Parts: sequence; structure tokens; C-alpha cells
Amino acid sequence: MGGAERRAYYWLKLLQESGFSVSAILAHPKGKEKKVESRLTGPWPLFEHPKYRIDGHIVRAAVPIGGIPGKLRDKFLSLFSLQLPDSKKTNKEMGTGIYGQINADVYVAFGLTNPAHELARFCKERGKKFVLSVAHDVDFDFLEKPIGKDAYDSDRERKPETLRLADIIVAQTRKQAEKLKEAGTPPSKVKVILNPISILPLPEKRTKAFILWIGKSDSNKNPEAVLELAKKSPQLAFCLIFGGSLSPTLAAEIRKQSNIQIVEAVKPQDMRPYYLNAWCLLSTAHAEGFPNTFLEAWEAGVPVASLHVNPGDLLTDSGLGFWAAGRLEGLNAVLQEWANAPEKAIAIGEKGREYVQANHDCNPIKIQLEKVFRH
Repeated sequence: MGGAERRAYYWLKLLQESGFSVSAILAHPKGKEKKVESRLTGPWPLFEHPKYRIDGHIVRAAVPIGGIPGKLRDKFLSLFSLQLPDSKKTNKEMGTGIYGQINADVYVAFGLTNPAHELARFCKERGKKFVLSVAHDVDFDFLEKPIGKDAYDSDRERKPETLRLADIIVAQTRKQAEKLKEAGTPPSKVKVILNPISILPLPEKRTKAFILWIGKSDSNKNPEAVLELAKKSPQLAFCLIFGGSLSPTLAAEIRKQSNIQIVEAVKPQDMRPYYLNAWCLLSTAHAEGFPNTFLEAWEAGVPVASLHVNPGDLLTDSGLGFWAAGRLEGLNAVLQEWANAPEKAIAIGEKGREYVQANHDCNPIKIQLEKVFRH
């Protein structure tokens, strides 16, 4: 499950607890299209996606959570991950049809994507409230390259209009809010809401066995860098949790490394033991918004070592880990330093947990979300 989907999960859960009726349209890997029957909207094409649950209800295409299928309450909120099927019918024939049949009071999109642009125009035409949640740095690439496709195959020239049409834009960090200002967005439209996370007790005894890396097998997540690090430090153990499949060449190279353990897709509810058994979370991604993996690591008292990403400058300014500023040698040196002096990693991890407890607890964030969607 990607970051936007994970954030949608928490928003769905918290808003449902606040009394909203909610639904979701979720993405699925390309090429695994299938029919999903919904008594609310009828059948339509949908990609297969790892399932997750809220209070026992499977969250799939436009299925009301905690409500009666086929009946709408006075307040009906729909959240969308908005990575819909890449077909000729995705936006207008299928997408708009789904949005109209749902007939929600508020619509939400995660990221400046082509479907988000279509949803924004739909909301403008129908007089519906549209909330846009900024996803990651790629959302703002149009500021430097205003034309062409971005890294996720969305049209850059559509992004300015999506921002203009949004009633409220939620940023994950102050830096994202600054980028929105640079893009000409009125400050009155921007709300900074940090990503929520459930904070659980830590076990008394923990086995710190490996460096943990989590991500999709795509070019942005940069799994090739993990292979380079594993070669440079054969004495360090790495655990890689992948969503999707590796290229045959990269898979063969990684399997040659005896210090790399590969774990294929793990359900979100089963992830915590991996964090608890890690002594470091490793990030090699080129671009992120505010990675949920960072929050989950800090919640578990695990420090973060990052090659490129430094969300909100927390790794440097707040001392919650190490930022290599793109220098692989520097990243490798810190991993070896932490391995040789584990007390340093433990101390940084404790600071990370304190930060999460103070800033990302679900209850105050639930109040912030209520204000956005009720007004």
C-alpha cells in the first residue's frame, strides 16, 4: 500500500469516528483489472489492490463504511486514492459517472494527478466541495517544467488548474505549504495537517536484527541503491519489503547478496514486528511527501537514514536520523557507525518516538480534519 492509500486509510477511519459516512475508490496494479460489484454504484472496472479493513469492513470501490449499501446519509464523504484504471474511460465516461452516482457532499483527491484534475472539474460543475491533499514533491514539478508528463504519467499542464479549482488544499509539511504559495495558491486555501498514526506501547524486549527498507519496486524508490550499500557493507544485514515485482536482472543481483533478505508484500497490520526488529529504517527514494514509513519507524523507536528525502528537515533540524543529501558514501558510513555504536541509533530512535507522540497522535488530527470537512 502506497503512502497516499495509507493516509486515506487513516482519514477514512478518523472521519468515520467523527460521524461521517465515508466511501473510497482505491487503486489496483495495472493489468489486473476485474469487475467489482457494488450495490451503491453498480459494477465498473477496478484494479486489484491489497485489501485492508476498517472495523471489519473491506474498503473497496465506493462501498460505504459503517453504512447500509444503497442508502446515503445526509453527510456522505468520499475519499479517493485516485489512481484509477488507465483506460479511455477512466476520466470522463467512467470516473465522472462514478462521482455522480455517489453524489457525495465532499470529494477528496490525493496528489496532483490527471484523475484529480477531472474530479476537480466535476466538483466545480456540480457545485461540490473539493479537497486536495498534496502527495509528494512530484506534485510541484510543473514549477520547473510546466509541460509534459511527470514521473507518475500525469500531465503537468493540468496541475495549476487543479490547484485553482480546489476549495481546500491540505499540505503534509510546511515546505509543501511554501511550494503552494510559490505556485500562487492563496494562503487561506491551505491547511497544514500532519499525517496521523496510531501510537502503541513498545515491548520490553526487542531483537535489533537488520536494516529495514520498504517500498515499491520502481525507479523513484531506488532499490538499486540498497544493493550498492549491501555490497559496500557485507557485514550488515538488510531486510527489503517490496510491493510489486523486481526486474529479473535486479532480482538476480539482490539474491546473490547473502546479507539481503527479501520479503514480498506485507499487509499494513502485519508491518509492526518488522519495525520492532529493525535497528534502522533506510530510505533511498528520490522524492517523497511525508513518508508514512518514517512515522511508523519513529513510532517504533527506530531511527531513519535517508539518501535523498528529508521531510520538513526533521532528520537534520530535529535530529531524528541522518540525511545523506544524495551521498551514498556518507549514508554507508553512518550505517556502519550506528552498527558499531548501537546506543547512538537507540537514542535517535527514542527522539523519533517522542516527536511522533507530540505531533502525530490521531486525536488532535481528527479534530483538524473535522474542521476541514464540516466547514
